[in-house]
Amino acid sequence: MILSIWLNRITGKAVRKTLSALEGKSPEIYFHDFYGAVDVSPRNLVIWYIFKTDSDLSHAKDSGFCNEIENLTAGNLIACGYPEDAFDADENGRKVSVCFASQEDVDRKADGDYRLYFQ
Repeated sequence: MILSIWLNRITGKAVRKTLSALEGKSPEIYFHDFYGAVDVSPRNLVIWYIFKTDSDLSHAKDSGFCNEIENLTAGNLIACGYPEDAFDADENGRKVSVCFASQEDVDRKADGDYRLYFQ
C-alpha cells in the first residue's frame, strides 16, 4: 500500500511536469489519467493522454508528437524517482505504458466513460 501511494505521487508529479513542458504545443491534450496495480509491480502503470478529436490524435501520431510525449513522460518519471527498470518488459511483456486516444473515440465507444474505455 505504501509503495502504491509513493509511486502514485511520483507519477502525478511526473505527469504534471510533462503537461507543463507541453503547454502551448499543438494539438493540446484534452484529458489525462493514470492507473495500475503498481503495488504488485511498478511495470503495471498505464498513463493515458487524450486529445479532443480523432484528427488531433492522428496529427499527433503522424507528427511524432505522441513519441515526444511518451519520451518526456518516461524521462520525467525516472527523474522523479520512478524505478527505471519498470520501462523494460518483464518475462510476461509488462512494462509502463503510455497510451493515446481521442475524446471522440471515448464518446463513441464508451459514451464518455473513461473507466469503461480504459478497460
